[in-house]
Amino acid sequence: MPSPRLAGHCQYHVLLALLVLALGVGCREIEDPAPIDEPVRRDQSPLEVDTAPTRTQVTLPDFARVAQRVGPSVVSVISTVEVGSGRMRGIGSGMILSVQGEILTNEHVVRDAAAIKVLLPDDTQVEATVVVADPLFDLAVLQLEGEFSTLAPVRFRGVERPPMPGEWIMAIGQPFGLGDTVTVGVISGLGRDHADLGRPPDLDPEGIWSFIQTDASINIGNSGGPLVDLDGRVLGITTAVRQDGQGLAFAIPSAMALEFIDEVRTYRRMRHTRLGIQARNDNEFDGLPSAVRVTRVDPDGPGDRASLAVDDVILKIDGKAISRVSEVAYLTQLAGVGAEVTLTIRRGATQRTEQVVIIPEIGS
Repeated sequence: MPSPRLAGHCQYHVLLALLVLALGVGCREIEDPAPIDEPVRRDQSPLEVDTAPTRTQVTLPDFARVAQRVGPSVVSVISTVEVGSGRMRGIGSGMILSVQGEILTNEHVVRDAAAIKVLLPDDTQVEATVVVADPLFDLAVLQLEGEFSTLAPVRFRGVERPPMPGEWIMAIGQPFGLGDTVTVGVISGLGRDHADLGRPPDLDPEGIWSFIQTDASINIGNSGGPLVDLDGRVLGITTAVRQDGQGLAFAIPSAMALEFIDEVRTYRRMRHTRLGIQARNDNEFDGLPSAVRVTRVDPDGPGDRASLAVDDVILKIDGKAISRVSEVAYLTQLAGVGAEVTLTIRRGATQRTEQVVIIPEIGS
């Protein structure tokens, strides 16, 4: 009787031989796979990695110096409005324009005022009258009664250096009557219109708007005060906040304020400009996220004389790209009555430029 152990060995050798034979019959050459750690190369620029150490010390601007420089030029504007058989008092801010006693503020600060008083930085209270107030710009120039020798006018930054998003700014005013309140922030955006502000009822929806947006804290009573840069130069006139948001405050650019002041001093009014066209925002224009499309051309108006036509798309004014009707109104008003501006127009597939002479609005 064979040993189980030997019988087991014999079976093992037979099976091994059969396995080798089977593998020999069915074998084929297999290609070696590519190494799994070989890098994949693409035609892409390398990422920029800054290995410099993180700054542990940050030097902030000297805000106290700015406040000390601008503070003597900021005033409180106190208006009294008759309501029925009683009176209601409102307070806003303003800034000194000249040693002759001119004050700049918002139109809505003195709207319907029966009496106006201005509280000067030395706590002297002086009566004032409205020289010109225009709701389409929400700006007003007041005149102090009397003569003064200690007034400190504000300084404006030149229009050749426009404000930039991210730039440090300071607001000084009288929120809720809290005199000489200073807040700081940055410029958050430019070119905001009435809709961007949430369509506030105190501002005319047909007004000439191109607001500076800031995150500096602005409250009731700040209206009419200065928004200044780090050199204490006025960049804007604080005007409004968006009620349904946070950190959304707005100021009229100083470029428009300077135009307003010049018009008031020269003509005792603000002459409104006219291109002689009507237009709408077009959000479906080919190749652009938004555009300004002409919907009407007044016969024998500036637009008509420049050969503008319905459905023309206005792309630029004096080389500055535009995308909203509010920008057309703002830039033409900033150019002023009698100025010649260059419009870049697209009609169908053709692009061209036209020279347009701005005329005053009838009755302005």
